[in-house]
Amino acid sequence: MKKLHLGCGKVYIPGFVHVDLMDFDHIDYKRSIDDLSIFENNSADLIYACHVLEHFKRDEIKKVLTEWFRVLKPDG
Repeated sequence: MKKLHLGCGKVYIPGFVHVDLMDFDHIDYKRSIDDLSIFENNSADLIYACHVLEHFKRDEIKKVLTEWFRVLKPDG
């Protein structure tokens, strides 16, 4: 089971893959959360993203959510 914590910042959650642009020891992938090209389609069982969409412009939100949906498994 792959669980992604997108835009995690300082927050570490055991059992999750942490993705953020910030530089903390627990970050697994240092990159923007609107580009999940390192993950295959339908590869994540769960995506947790808290207080991150406000960092994108209104016209970027659809692209961001489409990318997350691509990575999320059906019924994820």
